[in-house]
Amino acid sequence: MCLSYRQLDAKSRRIYAAGNLCLFSCIALTIFRGGFGFAHRHPDLYFGLQFLLICSAIGLLRWSARRSGGCGSHS
Repeated sequence: MCLSYRQLDAKSRRIYAAGNLCLFSCIALTIFRGGFGFAHRHPDLYFGLQFLLICSAIGLLRWSARRSGGCGSHS
């Protein structure tokens, strides 16, 4: 993404941080899948949670990019 975190306004920074948190949580669930008994007992809910987190991350990061003006040059 072409975002400079320091150039965002306060609300866009919070949206960006929430998107990154969702993305990190989804990746952490994928890496530590074997350590959770939940993943083995309820695989459909586990994959549903992963899907929800990745979709939330994509939506929040896209929303943050749209609020900041995308990748346009700032003169």
